[in-house]
Amino acid sequence: MDHFEATQSKAVEKYLLGEMSPLERDEFEAHFFDCPECAADLRATAAFLDTAKHELKSFPRSKPASEAPKRSRSMLQWKPVFAWTALAASLLVTAYQNIVVYPHLTNEIAQLKAPEILPSLSLVNGNSRGDGAAAITVSKAKPFLLLVDVPTQDRFMSYTCSLYSPSGSLAWHVQVSAQEAKDTVSIRVPGVEKVAGSYTLVVRGDTDRASVGPAVELAHYRFTLNVQD
Repeated sequence: MDHFEATQSKAVEKYLLGEMSPLERDEFEAHFFDCPECAADLRATAAFLDTAKHELKSFPRSKPASEAPKRSRSMLQWKPVFAWTALAASLLVTAYQNIVVYPHLTNEIAQLKAPEILPSLSLVNGNSRGDGAAAITVSKAKPFLLLVDVPTQDRFMSYTCSLYSPSGSLAWHVQVSAQEAKDTVSIRVPGVEKVAGSYTLVVRGDTDRASVGPAVELAHYRFTLNVQD
């Protein structure tokens, strides 16, 4: 999935609303980890939805039809009140978008479009028996670059780089095409909440269309991440 496809298909909204198939979800996650604009859009939209849900919960819910009393002239007189409540909720959501979400998103995109020097860590000469000597120090919200040489083989049509946190859980994964793997791969690690410690980047060769079986592990690289507030 590229940025044009993500934008045209409204991938951010579908992702947050749980309207994607497992395959579409995996493709979009692989995309937004490497797409600053989609990552910023995702964060801003998620924040907006959380706030909107919180605000709308403060409005009283109407009773189910089975519990509602029979209509009377006095009940009909209350209809404008409920209409104004719904209108107020709608105006609240619109105001939040215009005052908070859109300016914040515009500012983030403007920052992402500006030139920036990112700290980088080269794993190019690493090997599967690395002793973890490689290290990088970054701020908690600052993205950084991992430079990796993928050990290519003709039988693989693509490769997957997976990063595992100090606890051993999967932090993220990104797919690399056979063409991209011919050169040193530069992976932008997003500026999200980070935990200091020893990380492992595992490189696997994805099975080709003619074979059946799990991905083949080709190498793993260890490095230490130091985090500054």
